[in-house]
Amino acid sequence: MTTPKTDRHQLLTEKLDSLNQFKIDLGLDRLHQVLEVMGLTHPEATIFTVGGTNGKGSTVHALAALLSVAGKSYGAFTSPHIHRFNERININGRLAEDEEILAAFAAIDEARGEVQLSYFEYAFLAALKIFVDEGVDCLILEVGLGGRLDATNALDADVAIITTVDIDHTEWLGDDIESIAAEKAGIMRAHRPVIYGDESPPKSITAAASKLEAPLLCFQQDYHLQVQAEGFDYHHGQVSFTSLPHPKLAGDWQYRNFAAALSAVLKLEYPVDAEMVAQSLKHWHVDGRLQTIQQQPLVLADVAHNQQAASQLAQWLKDNPVAGQTRAVFSVLKDKHLARWLPDFAGLIDHWMVFQLAGERAMALDELKITLADHVKLFSQFDDGPTAYQVALSVSEEQDRIVVFGSFHVLDEVFK
Repeated sequence: MTTPKTDRHQLLTEKLDSLNQFKIDLGLDRLHQVLEVMGLTHPEATIFTVGGTNGKGSTVHALAALLSVAGKSYGAFTSPHIHRFNERININGRLAEDEEILAAFAAIDEARGEVQLSYFEYAFLAALKIFVDEGVDCLILEVGLGGRLDATNALDADVAIITTVDIDHTEWLGDDIESIAAEKAGIMRAHRPVIYGDESPPKSITAAASKLEAPLLCFQQDYHLQVQAEGFDYHHGQVSFTSLPHPKLAGDWQYRNFAAALSAVLKLEYPVDAEMVAQSLKHWHVDGRLQTIQQQPLVLADVAHNQQAASQLAQWLKDNPVAGQTRAVFSVLKDKHLARWLPDFAGLIDHWMVFQLAGERAMALDELKITLADHVKLFSQFDDGPTAYQVALSVSEEQDRIVVFGSFHVLDEVFK
């Protein structure tokens, strides 16, 4: 027996299936036309746009936590999702309901006429429609790919955050750091602040900021972090917060993500004090970022899917050894230059348990096996993610560790 709720979910699933989640179609002309018809070109909200190679999702959630304690309502748009499309549209900590998304899609279809939109453009427009209808104070927009031609860049950011720049999506962004950085710099706006969340910004970032006369704040140059055993300190100009509690999120890089978000909030002169910052850290959580699924054996889930993120994960595994063996449940998309970063895991993973993802962007199992054979000592292939995971669990002892990673899609398939 179906219910109205299950009917709506089925309708949403059918609509999403009619779009191609794996097709990437950059450009803003189509979107501008539809935004104009929908009356969404200039929403009455403060806009935070978050770009970068890694750390975008964590930074978006940090912004949400900070804005919440500052008494600001927000709508946060992120991508991709792990399990449900609804994860992409967050209103003050609440995921959008199927009914809201379907209503937004109907409004988009009415407005677009003959204009063809991509999956990501539908998602962005639906989120924006829902956020504007809710009347939120702030929009937090995670760039999908690059920046300059990304759908989120159809709106003018009041403050832009670029978390990191590294090699990824080379087919669309270029195959060197400066080319990729130039694309990401496209989210900047004249005279509006830009936060760079890593050390040593690429020349393309500094040049773009200078040309636009956009105030550029860089990690450990304009704002600073000091991490100690009992907590961490943050300093920015005349503002200092000391002995802040450590984030619940594992990984040293999460301090940088939080500091970038905090710098953005402070740059807009939102009223936050040390107690509020500490409170936001307690509420800051993101699924799929060194997330502990279970203990004994320890199971970790991480969305690391490119060279920089994989290198960070490998260093974390090295810094946090276990008494037993470490197994990887793993797959990857074909454009992720796997051979470049597999060596980072040498001596850290005892057994790779691999499978092929669904979709046209997936690395074929044969290619995956050939690449692994050149770099790892032991791997096994499986028909699907759940089977690989169940076998990994069955052969693991209490002192062992299983790391499920390689893509957002890996986590979706393994834990669905």
